Parts: sequence; structure tokens; C-alpha cells
Amino acid sequence: MNLNLAKIGTMAAATLIGLAGCAAKTDAADDWRAGVINNAADILENEYIYEDKAAVLASYLRDNHAKYTGIEEKSAFAKELTTDLYELANDKHLRVFYAPETDGEGDGAGPEGQASPRPNIAHCQTAALTYEIAGDVGLVVVPRFFGDEAYGAKLDEAMKAVADTSAMALDLRDNCGGGPMIVRQLSTYFFDEKTHLVSTEARGEDTRERWTLDDVAGARYIDKPLYILTNKHTFSAAESFTFGMKATGRALTVGEGTGGGGHFGSTQRISSDFTIFVPVGRTFDPRSGMGWEATGIAPDIESAPEDAFDAARAHFEETRAGE
Repeated sequence: MNLNLAKIGTMAAATLIGLAGCAAKTDAADDWRAGVINNAADILENEYIYEDKAAVLASYLRDNHAKYTGIEEKSAFAKELTTDLYELANDKHLRVFYAPETDGEGDGAGPEGQASPRPNIAHCQTAALTYEIAGDVGLVVVPRFFGDEAYGAKLDEAMKAVADTSAMALDLRDNCGGGPMIVRQLSTYFFDEKTHLVSTEARGEDTRERWTLDDVAGARYIDKPLYILTNKHTFSAAESFTFGMKATGRALTVGEGTGGGGHFGSTQRISSDFTIFVPVGRTFDPRSGMGWEATGIAPDIESAPEDAFDAARAHFEETRAGE
């Protein structure tokens, strides 16, 4: 009897050790999720553009670990976090990415520190800047607002090629965004003097003004109609350019409303497998104080996106006929 009791006790002890081992393995399996969530909470609390929302976002993440423990697939985990953060902040730039570190690669930051909602990264990196003339209307297709000196030179070449047309359309449909320098370069072609386009403000910093450049390589396109073709994938820096052109009364937009990415920031690594794009500031019209985050930029001339160039040409011809 005593032997049996001893055996039972040994078995019970072994069972407890086994259960403890399983629990330890489960905790270890959950560690990557907890680490990502806690690190994201710390970054947002310290850096997100609006301090009150930053506190809400951080608190939510720290209090809701359990919601994500059952998500095994890491890209699904990133998508779920992004969806929940968007519902809280209504911020289309705030995104978590499954982006494993690999030898020879950076930290997963997007071009010029911008987060694009477009999944086709190859398109964003390689799409060509092109131009053509249809009748008396020039068309310049601008796929992104980031690039090297050669890309900037190609933009100057395009503007020179269409300089003698009577109207111009800039195709920003599916534009992948970018940074302020090419935005300023392209904007400068459409004003005869230095012009205040938009302003920016960031958490803990003074407001900054964005102006056109002193000079550009080619002739300026002054006092002639300018149309900007947009769709729901026109995002971030492409919207910043469009917004500046509309706010100054220099252009009409044609197509459908833009994506609604009026914040800017940077991509930061939160683990070996994940990064987060953290919005730290916003761009706005200094005359009205308004921006376009989440709402997007509504078209002046609404049309199906694929018909936007035809709609722009039709508007130009009707306007010219009525003069």
C-alpha cells in the first residue's frame, strides 16, 4: 500500500512537472507577441503625434495582450494590430508590418520615411516616370515622390517636353508617396515666385512652412490649366503635393478621392520580425488649419479613375470653347 502511494506520489509529481513544462513552453511561444505589443506601446506613447491619443493607444495595447495570443501567423498578427490601432486612432499611416530582418537589408523603413498602403513594393521602386502629349494637353505620369538624382532629372526632362502645351495633367493615380524634396521640385514649376504651399507640425516641435524652391532646371508652366489625376491609392506625399496645389488655387483634381494619409513619420523596428510606422506630425493648409488625414482629398471633377485623363481634357476643351 505504501509502495503504491509512493508510486502515485511520484506520478503526480511528474505530471505537475510536465504541466509546468507545457505552461513554460506556452509562455515562451507567447513571448514574441508580448514583446511586439509592449515595444509598440512604448514607442507610440513617447512619439505618436497626438499625446492624448498616444496614451489611449499605449494603454489599449498593454491591456489587451490576450486578444492576440491565438494568432500564430505573423503577417495576420500584424494585420490585426494595424486594424485595431486604426479603429482607435483613425490614422491611415499608423501601421504594423511583418518585416523580418535579413542580411544586407535595412530596418524595413519605407522610401523617404513614408508608409504606403500599396502592397506592390516592386511597382513603387521601379515604375518609370513617363510623359506624352495628347492633342494640346501634356500628360506626365509621376509614380512616386522619392528617387535619386536621375529621377529628379527625369522629372525636369518631362516638364521640358510638355512646356509648350496649352494644358497639363499630372497623373498621380497609384502614386506611392515619398518625401518633400521632389514635392517642392515639381511644385515650383507652376508658380512664378516663391510660394507658401503648406505647413507642418510635429509633436514637441515648432510649426514649419513648406515653400517652393528658388529655381528649377526648366521653364515654368505659368498661367495655364493644371489638372491632377487621383484615385484612392494617391497617398501621403502625393496627397501633400495635390493638397498644396489645391490650397493655393493652382490646380483642379480629377478622378476619385485620395487615400487620406495626411500624417508623416518614420518606420521603426520593434522586434526582429516586426516594424511599425509611427506618425509624428501632420501637413495642413496654413490659411484654414485643415488637413486631409483619413478624409482624403475630394476631386473637383469626379470621374471613374480610369477615365480621369479624358475627363480633364474634356473640361479643358469646354473651358477653352467658352472663352
